Amino acid sequence: MMPVRVLVVDDHVLFRRGLVEVLAEEPDVEIIGEAVDGNDAIAKAGELAPDVVFMDLTMPGVGGIEATAFIRQTWPQIKVVILTVSEELELLFKALAMGANGYVVKTASPREIVDAMRQVCQGWMVLSPGVATKYLAHARQAAPGSPGRSDDEKAAEDLTWQLTAREREVLSLVARGMSNVEVSKALMVSENTVKTHVKNVLGKLQTSSRREAAALASKLGLVKPGAEGF
Repeated sequence: MMPVRVLVVDDHVLFRRGLVEVLAEEPDVEIIGEAVDGNDAIAKAGELAPDVVFMDLTMPGVGGIEATAFIRQTWPQIKVVILTVSEELELLFKALAMGANGYVVKTASPREIVDAMRQVCQGWMVLSPGVATKYLAHARQAAPGSPGRSDDEKAAEDLTWQLTAREREVLSLVARGMSNVEVSKALMVSENTVKTHVKNVLGKLQTSSRREAAALASKLGLVKPGAEGF
């Protein structure tokens, strides 16, 4: 597979360099450039043609919202993930309206940020859990009693937002009957990492056993029916 070509945009040098170092450790990532503001981001996006841009929101001059709008309109194949300290819905809505593919808070773990990158490359919209909770609450308040949506569909929507891309992968593989060792080989991660993901999945699904989690995930459509490996 070709590596994901990434452009990192942030006016804070320490954060930008720290993110570059985190991403550079991933074997499927190629850091092709850094930018310090929106104008710089637009210029380098056109010059370097990244697959994913990590975009700060608040920068001197042209900010992240304006830069995101220009990049997404001019080069729609480029994915933009907003990285920000703000969980304000107003900023979230502006970013999404301008075409952002993800909205991740800077307090997210390195793994969550890397997962967000891979997730948008697969066509997903990515929101940090706290932001997703606020977004769903606002959507329900704006459209109470939406017709045609069952309780299971609502629950599936909630759980889909909560699980990261990697957690969905682990859930799907283990639900097919794979052991932790087999999952670790399939995903090329350590067995301890798999155990951590499984623990997180059980917690987010509010289940007490692997089998119970698989049954719930199958019922809600998070994995294909008939998966009984948990």
